Amino acid sequence: MKPDYMTTIGSIADVYDGPHATPKKLEQGPYFLSISSLEKGRLDLKKSAFLSENDFKKWTKRVTPKEGDLLFSYETRLGEVALMPPGIRACLGRRMGLLRLNREKVIPEYALYAYLSPAFQQTIKANTITGATVDRIALNELPNFSIRIPPIEEQKKVAKLLSEIDKKIELNNRINAELEAMAKTLYDYWFVQFDFPDDSPQGQGNPYKTSGGKMVYNPTLNAKYRRGGATKRYLK
Repeated sequence: MKPDYMTTIGSIADVYDGPHATPKKLEQGPYFLSISSLEKGRLDLKKSAFLSENDFKKWTKRVTPKEGDLLFSYETRLGEVALMPPGIRACLGRRMGLLRLNREKVIPEYALYAYLSPAFQQTIKANTITGATVDRIALNELPNFSIRIPPIEEQKKVAKLLSEIDKKIELNNRINAELEAMAKTLYDYWFVQFDFPDDSPQGQGNPYKTSGGKMVYNPTLNAKYRRGGATKRYLK
């Protein structure tokens, strides 16, 4: 019978939680991580604040996040998770927890995908406590949550494959964003500024407005399109 490699969170990691208060936020300094920074497996630091060095010492007495730790939300944004990147000085924010992984049993990249997997996300839903204010999971119960952790070599293969797919998706998203920005620019030039290419004999392919094209009132077109609420200015 093929092994299913099911184990528990507590067997592969130690669980920590963040402070239950919020320090004074500054414009610079160490990061005070926010659960809003956790977005589909990535950590967006632009959504986190900063705190003073003195507060940083207080907020890291319990644990200081380090590279490869798994950051997650245990209230409101349940299921969100990200890996702690290298070279970042930060403390956990409110409603944020941390899994310090046993590297002899699991690699961080695989742990990230395992946490994001449909199976573990369903485990989170099944253990969600619906409160009067926010939904949450009990941190003292999290070590008992089941998760699939195969041998290290299989973890590396899975993490490598999924990482390559993620990179392609990210590249496609960037391309789509750039194309959308280009389309918006063209729309603005053509339909707002009326600087579209003018292929008429007079325009000879030059931009309409830049080449001296003007907007004039056309009573015939205005009568035709009045019911549709069209503009009263038309190209001549």
